[in-house]
Amino acid sequence: MPILSRRAFALSGVAATMALSSGRAVASAASSPRGELAGQSDLFVDLSTPMGNVEAYARIVGDTDPAATSYSWYAGRVSGQRPGEAARDLMRIIGMGTVRLLKRENGPGYMMLRKELGYFLDFETHEVIDRWENPYSGETVTVDHIANPSINIELKPYRGDIGLYEEVDKATSQPFLLNWTRVGDRVLTENYADLWVRNPLDPEIWKRESSGLMIAISDSNSFNVSWADLQNPALTKVSSYGQWVHRRPWQPWMLMGQAEGAISYICATGSAASLYDLPEQIVTLARERHPDFLEAPTEMTKGESSLARYMRTRTPAPPRERAE
Repeated sequence: MPILSRRAFALSGVAATMALSSGRAVASAASSPRGELAGQSDLFVDLSTPMGNVEAYARIVGDTDPAATSYSWYAGRVSGQRPGEAARDLMRIIGMGTVRLLKRENGPGYMMLRKELGYFLDFETHEVIDRWENPYSGETVTVDHIANPSINIELKPYRGDIGLYEEVDKATSQPFLLNWTRVGDRVLTENYADLWVRNPLDPEIWKRESSGLMIAISDSNSFNVSWADLQNPALTKVSSYGQWVHRRPWQPWMLMGQAEGAISYICATGSAASLYDLPEQIVTLARERHPDFLEAPTEMTKGESSLARYMRTRTPAPPRERAE
């Protein structure tokens, strides 16, 4: 709900949640982009080449038919963890993304245009929560669900500087090569990012919302696809399942300020060619709350991070009243 460049995937939930990755190789049990996965003249996509990785990845996270809207979903739990304590479950989360791929105008590859939704749920009832009692503070707060209307990500043979946050440790350009492992007809890969970025929420202004001047965000998206589908030139979209793991500071609406600790999202993920292949709950919620998110963008518009959107649409919370 839910990684492409070292900056791009911290933008969204699966994306965010699908849009970020570092250029470091992921340890693999069996294969790499070389050997049995690459170098054969009869392969539709050659995973030893950057452009082969772009074509494979584009068909996993989207649909290379520019007229098509493709979908992704995620569902899992949100846990919190403070120093000296075990992690504890706080709530559940379910979300979806709508994606359109367009050919890049200034080079090979694709521009991924994406919208993303996510809703926080009661851990026991699985119902949407708009108010939440923070077990760490005992305060009841207003929940700010995920609604990112514009996430633009370039899928190209080299990783560039793309993202929604001001980064401190910018990575240099390098070839877009994922690590792939084949087990029979299944092929697995991961795209991930570890970011250290400036927080849009100034702690001098957003005293109860901001976790500090700098924030650490980590994203990992894994994908499990069919090798036969990946090598089938008739398929513009390849079905996938996987996992999204996202770690970040407390959400600003939790009103934890600069208290030590972090939250993690641990979610199952999947892709879909139609709304009928998404979990029913997320489609129902989207129809009720954000029906315009059910269709992918048709043109690029300016994107912003969830924290920047929070800053634009909310006002700083007043000091908490002390109990007498």
